[in-house]
Amino acid sequence: MRALSIQVHPGRSADLDVDRISDVFAEIAATDLVKHHQFDRGHDKGPYLNFTFGTESAAALWGVIRARLYDDGALGPAMKAASMAMCSSETGWDDYVLLHHYDATVPIGSDAALGENRR
Repeated sequence: MRALSIQVHPGRSADLDVDRISDVFAEIAATDLVKHHQFDRGHDKGPYLNFTFGTESAAALWGVIRARLYDDGALGPAMKAASMAMCSSETGWDDYVLLHHYDATVPIGSDAALGENRR
């Protein structure tokens, strides 16, 4: 089982609709792709929200999240400006794939890594 986690920093985008993205993440959490989930909030140099999903189908789940949030015409620009997305390996967070980063200069991993059993 892998964990796919999206950390959202509301202060990075004035256009971010936190209630709407929270609703979309709740809808995604209710799908068969998600085995368990956890949503929490914190504050570290500004507020953040974490949306974490346990899944056996990381590539499929990332495809849904990307389509519903990152590629969405209304939500996408703010999500891209205000979030990071990452996926753990089968063995945990010591080996993970960075899927999106609000700072476009930060190198991200390949989506293809989600289909592999990275151990």
